[in-house]
Amino acid sequence: MPHFLEYQFNDSPEFVATFDELPLWSAPFGLLLLKHVELKSNMTVLDIGSGAGFPLIELAQRLGNSSKCYGIDPWKNANERAKQKLRNYEVENVEIIEGSAAELSFEDNSVDLIVSNLGINNFDDPPVVFKECARVLKPGCKLVLTTNLDGHWKEFYGVFEQTLRELQMNTALEKLDAHQRHRGSVESITGAYLIAGLRVTRSFEESFEMRFLDGTAMLNHSFVKLGWLAGWREIVDENEHQGIFAALEKNLNEYAKSKGELLLTVPMLYIEGTK
Repeated sequence: MPHFLEYQFNDSPEFVATFDELPLWSAPFGLLLLKHVELKSNMTVLDIGSGAGFPLIELAQRLGNSSKCYGIDPWKNANERAKQKLRNYEVENVEIIEGSAAELSFEDNSVDLIVSNLGINNFDDPPVVFKECARVLKPGCKLVLTTNLDGHWKEFYGVFEQTLRELQMNTALEKLDAHQRHRGSVESITGAYLIAGLRVTRSFEESFEMRFLDGTAMLNHSFVKLGWLAGWREIVDENEHQGIFAALEKNLNEYAKSKGELLLTVPMLYIEGTK
């Protein structure tokens, strides 16, 4: 069995104490957000899906103590790590809330700025979250999102599709297509803003590349196993995992050898809408 298939996520305080997705994943999106988000004094700011504290704590420090920032996330252990960072860094203008963005505890028209760095990827019911954001935002204030777009890791998914075709896994091919299409496009995310009653005022698209020596290195990377493996395993029947993923690893290695490395493209979107 490929080693990476043995991975089991251990959601414990000990694990989360060492959890740091920033270099691989969250940092490029967070830096895109920090590059464009408008900084003002005396704001009430809410970060949806604040996780272990990035970019919430960074944004709070850049705004200074005239603003009060809140982070909301249902992940208990990540919230505890964020609180420890606040203590360690002596940041006083942040409060962590354990809860769901589908039911915000804020009053109507009470928040100046809502941000979410990759949070839309994890919303169970995005329309409900967008509606809640519109409810708590003050008139004229903004919801700012960063997210990856359709076309994410197109090189990897091209090899995955090739592998399933070689193995004549037609049902899995349909699931792979659906798995890729769940990511938003500029048009679909703009539509979500409009449905919630928010007017899109600015958006910026950028991209970055993630480089691995080969497929084996990529598939065994800790954050790849944590963030994506479970979704890939759902594409194929459990009794076929070993054969299909062994073939996928082999094809990725051959692809990387032909290209000199395994380079994966990540398209990014910064988008803001005004109430």
